[in-house]
Amino acid sequence: MLNSEKLSRICLDAAANASTSLTKLVGQLVTTEITSIKIAKVQTSFPEIEMDTKVASVCIPITGAIQGTSLLILPEETAYRVRDALLKPEIPGLKKLSPMDKSAIPEVGNIICGSFLTVFANETNIRFMEKVPSFSFDRFDAVVSSIIKTFAVSANKSLIIGVKFTISYTNFQGHIILFFGLEEFNTIIKALDISE
Repeated sequence: MLNSEKLSRICLDAAANASTSLTKLVGQLVTTEITSIKIAKVQTSFPEIEMDTKVASVCIPITGAIQGTSLLILPEETAYRVRDALLKPEIPGLKKLSPMDKSAIPEVGNIICGSFLTVFANETNIRFMEKVPSFSFDRFDAVVSSIIKTFAVSANKSLIIGVKFTISYTNFQGHIILFFGLEEFNTIIKALDISE
């Protein structure tokens, strides 16, 4: 993990908040853990996520004092398993997502990313405003390219937080990725007392 006690504490607090909110949404106990915290170069070196991997992504644009984008990334197979845990379909394990599935998964992304952004804002005194989340089911490189093009994010680095959440004793692995412009990213780094 990065050398930042403040960042580690913020992530633990955010994970606890996400657990509480997801438990209410699902109607059964959900736990959320942090598995890694890293800084990586945009489009070249995302830990544990291959660029040609098909992923379900929930994108939440960030405005306010800081401009950027937050993402929840779930590998394809994980997205199907999350769908099964949330909706309990009559035929579990289907290798496709229905319109209902594509509305349920963004709820999870909104809760997880929102929990992190809220705690980040409170702890750093930087005002974040979250916009309506969007969902895509595509190759990871296409998702990243679209974000950079659409939201004009020009940073060469991003903050990546590995998360594991558990529903009904089943573990799901994913990543939260925070993209910011170069100036905004440096502001975040300073506020979080991060040293790489």
